[in-house]
Amino acid sequence: MGFYFVYSEDMNISSLSAATYGSNIFLPRSVYRLIAVVVLLVMFPCTLVANNPVKTQVHYKVSSTGLSIGEVTTTQRTTEESGIISIHFETRTAVSASFLWMGYALDTVEKGTIQKGELISYSRKGRENGAVIDVEGHLEHSTFRLDVRENGVTRSISIPRSSYDFTTMECPEARIDFTEKPRVTLKVLDVEKLAVVRREYQLVRTAHYKIAGKEYPCRVVDFSDQNKSARRWVFWDGSAVVMYRQDGKGDKSSYSVQATSVSRDL
Repeated sequence: MGFYFVYSEDMNISSLSAATYGSNIFLPRSVYRLIAVVVLLVMFPCTLVANNPVKTQVHYKVSSTGLSIGEVTTTQRTTEESGIISIHFETRTAVSASFLWMGYALDTVEKGTIQKGELISYSRKGRENGAVIDVEGHLEHSTFRLDVRENGVTRSISIPRSSYDFTTMECPEARIDFTEKPRVTLKVLDVEKLAVVRREYQLVRTAHYKIAGKEYPCRVVDFSDQNKSARRWVFWDGSAVVMYRQDGKGDKSSYSVQATSVSRDL
């Protein structure tokens, strides 16, 4: 949900149980449309690496119109092999909500690897209301190729590396230099939309975000493109970019994704 995230990730599947959430909530139709968008917005690692291996795990709650509608868990781990540092991430999401006229269920696992600040592999698998989600992508020969399997048919999308500055996984807003320009526009490969968008970022302020009584420094950044707009509380601590909160709007409703715990293993 893609997230971060977190913030986030890689993880040992065996060491992380899926986040689960069940509810009987009666929400307007506009909230239903938002749920899938909300989850995918936090399902990204937003991770960068320093010199030492670090594991970061963040738990989030997702809410809309003041009601809890789901949970997300993101984890990242850094590794080094032959002098090359990799960030492996995984996000697990499980949402189940009941509506007056319909139900909604989402159960997904998102994975990816970042090397030298670039996303080199990505996958998102699971089910949404029973429909299979199966996306895999790799950066090869200066092209990011995404294979999407739908109803037994595979279609491929090839995106030249030269056509984008970052992917949404790299969470560029955490490290953009806003000193000279309060607004910066970048070409971003949105792994949710499987397309490159022109995304505008604006620094709102620096702040602190409180979780379980502890305050974390962060920057508050607004971003928008042709598909979405949101406000994000993020911070790069030298080993990972942690997303503490994200608030966004749909046509008639709003949502909030908020971190409830952050843990680090050095």
